[in-house]
Amino acid sequence: MNSKLLIKQYNTLPEHLQLLVFGYVDFLVETYQNILKKEPGIHVDDIPEEVKLLLNERISKNEQNPENVKSWKEVEKRLLNKYKQNAI
Repeated sequence: MNSKLLIKQYNTLPEHLQLLVFGYVDFLVETYQNILKKEPGIHVDDIPEEVKLLLNERISKNEQNPENVKSWKEVEKRLLNKYKQNAI
């Protein structure tokens, strides 16, 4: 899978859908990291190769630039504050 194409497609989405995608990818990364730790009940064989490649790419980028990454909690807090203000 071409990450540039993925980013281009992602950027065409409205912000609220980008947040859902981000949350899902974050979930996948966390799940994959748990798989690597060989958590019970989760098997590497259950993950498609293209997902493994994407997750490995994200993990690698995170390891190369850990200061350039925000935690999900930071992003979630910022977004909740932003959309709570715009609600109603």
